[in-house]
Amino acid sequence: MKNILIIEDEKRIRRIYLKIFDVLGVQPSHIFEAENAVVATSILIDEEIHLVLLDINLPSINGKIMYDVIKEYAPNVEIIIASVYPIEHQKELFPEAKDYYDKSQGPFVLLDKLASVV
Repeated sequence: MKNILIIEDEKRIRRIYLKIFDVLGVQPSHIFEAENAVVATSILIDEEIHLVLLDINLPSINGKIMYDVIKEYAPNVEIIIASVYPIEHQKELFPEAKDYYDKSQGPFVLLDKLASVV
C-alpha cells in the first residue's frame, strides 16, 4: 500500500480528501496530513511517502517551493497538484507533476485521478 501525504492548509479540504481516500480503500495508517511546509518536510524525513497531494497556496512557504523540496529530497515521489488555479496554470508552474486537479472540478474528478495512482 502506498503512503500518501496531503499538504493542504485548509482542514475542511483535508477532510474531503480523507473521505475520497476512504472510498478508494486506502487505510488511514497510510495517510499523513500536513497543514504547512514545515510539518510536510518533517513527515517526508520520517516516513516513506509515495504520493503527495499538494496545494499551491500554503502559508509561509508556498507550494512551488515545497514542490522543489520534495523533488530534491524524494525525487521518486509522485505529486498531484491540487489548487484553485486553472489546470493550464498549474501545468506551467509544475510541468513535471504526475497530475493536476482544479478544486472547482469537485471531488469526483479527484476520485478518478487518484484511482489511477493509488
